[in-house]
Amino acid sequence: MKTIGIVGGIAWPSSLVYYKAINEYFKDHTQSNGLHTPNLILAQTDFALIEEAQSKGNWDEVGRLLAGEAAKLKAAGADFFLLACNTVHTADEYIIKNSELPMLHIVDATADKVVQRGYKTVGLLGSRYTMTGTYFVGRLRKKYNLKVLVAEGVHENNVHNALYQELAKNMFLPETRAKFKAAMEDLIVRGAEVIVLGCTEFGILVKQEDSTVPIIDTSYAHAEAAVNLALANN
Repeated sequence: MKTIGIVGGIAWPSSLVYYKAINEYFKDHTQSNGLHTPNLILAQTDFALIEEAQSKGNWDEVGRLLAGEAAKLKAAGADFFLLACNTVHTADEYIIKNSELPMLHIVDATADKVVQRGYKTVGLLGSRYTMTGTYFVGRLRKKYNLKVLVAEGVHENNVHNALYQELAKNMFLPETRAKFKAAMEDLIVRGAEVIVLGCTEFGILVKQEDSTVPIIDTSYAHAEAAVNLALANN
């Protein structure tokens, strides 16, 4: 099988989710005895450097840092790589252009799930960069012809602030979960048929029972797509 490369540490709690999800899906998908594991290499960034650059709007620097991690993965033997974070895909064009390894895009992996299940209107929760930028919303609209709703007003602030002040630091509080539940309900009232958790830490906090419509967690969609690609043509 192909070797999966992961750029992690953006932030580190989501890297745990990816590692667990990839191994669990591999076991179920291959119906192995639980002892076989996928080929996987992880390179971890210093998230403080990433956040400093993105807070300044310096996405080329974000791209430079992450392309450097992709180069480490190639040197270690990875056949393709993924970024274990939604927000940094804002720099996807720079990263793809400056990486010798193919990149498995998180939005494509997520959109495949949405389309397969027949949804047309997506409610998206993510960082402010994700909800107001183009890499996610624009890709869903232009490439997949989906209608996208994002959190607005107090819900946007609650979701964005929780990510950097709590979730990225491995803090998951009941009161914050309640704020996310309210944000999802607002999206549903506005017409969302499915909620996309567009941040790789959100699924640690939010569960299906918090929403009256189905939830698609980008972390799991991405992890499953990575295993499928690693096993393709084997």
